[in-house]
Amino acid sequence: MNGRTFAIALTSFREALRDRILFAVLGLGAASVLFGLGLGSLSYAESVRIVVDHGLVTISLLANLIAIFLGANFLYKELELRTLYVLLAKPVARHELVLGKYLGILFTIAVFVTVIAALLLAVVTLIATDDSYSAAQRLEAAVGPVSQVIRSRAMRLAALGGVLALIPLPLLFPRLRRALSLAALLPLAAALLAGFAALAYIVAPAETVFVLVGALLVFAEVTVTAAVSMLFSSFSTPFVTAILSLGVFVIARSTWLMQHLPRRNFPAAARAALQGITRIVPNLHLFVPERAVLLSDDPNHPLVRYVLLATGYAALWAAGLLAASSLLFRRRDLV
Repeated sequence: MNGRTFAIALTSFREALRDRILFAVLGLGAASVLFGLGLGSLSYAESVRIVVDHGLVTISLLANLIAIFLGANFLYKELELRTLYVLLAKPVARHELVLGKYLGILFTIAVFVTVIAALLLAVVTLIATDDSYSAAQRLEAAVGPVSQVIRSRAMRLAALGGVLALIPLPLLFPRLRRALSLAALLPLAAALLAGFAALAYIVAPAETVFVLVGALLVFAEVTVTAAVSMLFSSFSTPFVTAILSLGVFVIARSTWLMQHLPRRNFPAAARAALQGITRIVPNLHLFVPERAVLLSDDPNHPLVRYVLLATGYAALWAAGLLAASSLLFRRRDLV
């Protein structure tokens, strides 16, 4: 990646901030995580598990929708504002433009996934210390007198409310939103995630690992989804791109189901056709493994090996799709 590509990526990220796309999905994601907190309160024994499962589903769904939306509009907006011709008049190759826009999408989604994962871990900390006496003992042994403050429900609610109050601030103050950049947001989000992960690991170690690995797999999945959207956007309109990308996403998420159709209910020809489709689309079901895999309870699928294989699979698909996108965009007539 050269300087021109990185500059295009940063510009795309700033456009997402300027259009309030990132802040809108952050607010929606935070609301969904808090809704999961209400769902978890309905169960005494499984409250943490319900909150975590619901939170990861929220992160996955919204992150993929962001990827599809931003990918579908990467070329249309440049054409509408006539900025594309200014870019191409400079020493910027078309493949650099495609790669820069793609990286801008990934930067935006990285901030979203990091912030919502941190919020999810904050909620896990909030409810895990109430559900487990042994967790409270581990917390007290780890942080000493500070644990008395953390174990106070009022203090933890106040801290969580403070984090949530920071999210809409850029919407209220335009100057603050314009001052934000990737260099400011991503390290801040990463620090927030690291802090809440360290605290949550004391009271709920298994669920903390589950959230962190699940968020990593979601980001790996989004690299493929964004590349699919960029591929369709290189030769189609935003509406058609969004429909096609969403269709591919639904099919790719259903590959396991299509490969294991019951023989009684589906004829051989239908099963063969569906299994043929699974061979030409990415297997996004790979990024939503069973809970036992993420908790390292499956001896047939070691966690580290599984994550490495999944991320490598995503990198290969993303590279191939981006290469095809660059080729199609290079041949497109923009007049």
